[in-house]
Amino acid sequence: MWAAGKKSLWRSQHKAGRRPVGRVPELAGKMNKTDKQPRERPRSYRSRVDGLLALPLFVVPAALLVALGAGSPAVPSALRLTVLLPVVGVWGFALWVFLGTSYRIDANTLTVRSGPLCWVIALSEIESVTPTREARSGPALSLDRLRILYGGGRKMLISPRDKERFLRDLDRSRAQALGAGSRA
Repeated sequence: MWAAGKKSLWRSQHKAGRRPVGRVPELAGKMNKTDKQPRERPRSYRSRVDGLLALPLFVVPAALLVALGAGSPAVPSALRLTVLLPVVGVWGFALWVFLGTSYRIDANTLTVRSGPLCWVIALSEIESVTPTREARSGPALSLDRLRILYGGGRKMLISPRDKERFLRDLDRSRAQALGAGSRA
């Protein structure tokens, strides 16, 4: 309600020929203060998930929980609780990683998040991006991956759901970041 009222106040002042007071609601937070050009919004990409990678992380803990819950009376409840808490913790962590793995491209950085972990890579440091099916560990939930070489030989494996759009946006943002860096 407040935002709608503010917007209509701005429009009424603008239509009356007066200089509007405050910021234009449609451009709030979208302007770059240095060059007065509209700033591109950061783009986020979810990770592609392979069922074969997800299956063991969820089926094994679920089977343990069922086995403990329907266990025989011979298993003491203290032992059941001792095994149950770590299993629930691992399952929660796996769920956090699966739901929280994403890649975000903004004006100068690529941010990779995987559960509680976060990596920030400057776009100007990226040396190459190549497709791979490497099974090495990384914040990629699929074997259909991209290998990013950056910062003097470091590697990051990612697996965006829409790989073509991700590569196109990364190339465009990288070109803009490198172009802005050469002008400064």
